[in-house]
Amino acid sequence: MAHVPSFTNFDPETAATLGAAYDEAVARLLDQPDVVLEIITKRLVALAARGERSVHKLCDEALIAEDFLN
Repeated sequence: MAHVPSFTNFDPETAATLGAAYDEAVARLLDQPDVVLEIITKRLVALAARGERSVHKLCDEALIAEDFLN
């Protein structure tokens, strides 16, 4: 089981949004190795750093960027 990442470099609201986006991505990926989840986490953080705050858009964009979603 992958370790749920800590998003402490963000304000509490953004960290909660990232956590929800991560949870959604994990649920949609179904049994991927930890390395895949780590890649998705990095993509989520990059998107949030650019200002994205929508849970579903964060999740979708991270999965699209890594070719898990068309």
